[in-house]
Amino acid sequence: MEAAPAAPHPKTGDETRVEDILVAFEQVRGRMEQVLTPFIGDKITKKMLAWSFERAVKNHPVLKDTHWSMTGDFLDNGAIESGRLLKSLSAFAGQDTVALVKAALSELLKTRLAAVEQGLGPSLRQSVEKEVGKLEAMLK
Repeated sequence: MEAAPAAPHPKTGDETRVEDILVAFEQVRGRMEQVLTPFIGDKITKKMLAWSFERAVKNHPVLKDTHWSMTGDFLDNGAIESGRLLKSLSAFAGQDTVALVKAALSELLKTRLAAVEQGLGPSLRQSVEKEVGKLEAMLK
């Protein structure tokens, strides 16, 4: 007789908060992609989003390997796989994981906004910032 598969552990409050933050962050990333693509094209937009992600990973190991889907596919658009992020939090036991995630995503957002301004000017940055206002408040 086979043993029943282990039930997934119930989510902690921190995991739920991280998921909520990540959902908002991914909505903003998707919106940034929609706003930027008409100006600079799909390939360059994805490259900028992926580049900014790689840059953030260097300072925030909590993001390491979160740009791969759970099936092993590379996410070339700078997206973050929530399942992998939640799994990586176990390596930071005893630390304020919500604060770690907020710091990482805040830096990633700042890097992306700086890239928009550098490449397309302050007026487009302001347009994008309007889209991310709610997220910035959530990351504080």
